Amino acid sequence: MTGRAEGPGPRAWTPDTLDEQDWVVPWSPSPPGGPQDAADPVARVAHGLRHGPGLALVRGLELDGLGDPQCAELCRSFAARLGTVLPLPAGPAADGPAADDLLTAETAPAVHRSAADRATERDGDARTLDPHTDRSHRPESPWLLGLLCIRPARAGGESLLVSARAVHDRLAEQDPSALQHLYQDFHFGRGPDFDRVSPVFQQRRHGLHVQYNRYWIERGQQETGRPFPPGRQAALDTLHGVLTDPGMVLRVPLRRGDLLLLDNTAVLHGRTGFDDPAGPGERRCLARVWADRPADR
Repeated sequence: MTGRAEGPGPRAWTPDTLDEQDWVVPWSPSPPGGPQDAADPVARVAHGLRHGPGLALVRGLELDGLGDPQCAELCRSFAARLGTVLPLPAGPAADGPAADDLLTAETAPAVHRSAADRATERDGDARTLDPHTDRSHRPESPWLLGLLCIRPARAGGESLLVSARAVHDRLAEQDPSALQHLYQDFHFGRGPDFDRVSPVFQQRRHGLHVQYNRYWIERGQQETGRPFPPGRQAALDTLHGVLTDPGMVLRVPLRRGDLLLLDNTAVLHGRTGFDDPAGPGERRCLARVWADRPADR
């Protein structure tokens, strides 16, 4: 397919076309046992994920008096009202060498960076992560990604968000040959996950589906012992250029108590580099959760 994406699912957007009221949801929980209506933040998030931009930022969760594990449990509890929460495995099948539900500079982000960046990284300093989608230990990527900001970085660490449909449609207009390559199969990962093969873009029942992580694609192709088929490398380079175009990327500085939720199959996410103090309990820390779609979806 080389035309514009059609059908259901989150709509295309760029930072210039996205109104804050479409995705920022102030935290004001409904009374216990009360109906979930348009004023309920969970209902607003669910609508935004399915019929809006595919992302929501719940602003103002109360974290005072909670330890990091309790904050992570709060994140999981919120996600459980939207879908089926998934386990976050440690080890090479996850997105990082020690992935769990608390993200710091020492955990998951390492695999998204080049070897040169990792070799020059300073203690307490983490480089930019380019936009990507999360994978899991299962064949299918998780539908929902949630990130609760427990402690922001001293400087930097903004979330980078990109609409997959907007990227797809721009490629359809400007480079349909590259888009055609991105509908072909790529190898993702290595080792136990090496048999995972998927296109970057697919049309599914729920709409346009994206799966992309440049690091894992290149790592997977290296494991085959063969170069990319003709045109594939150029297509990935073209995609990278669109994903990192400032006009496509929404930059979101997360505050303590902000819960960012996004459709991981429709919105790509990354992060700017950040600097942190060295003291224990002071460094940037996010709680992460993955969830599958509800059974009725």
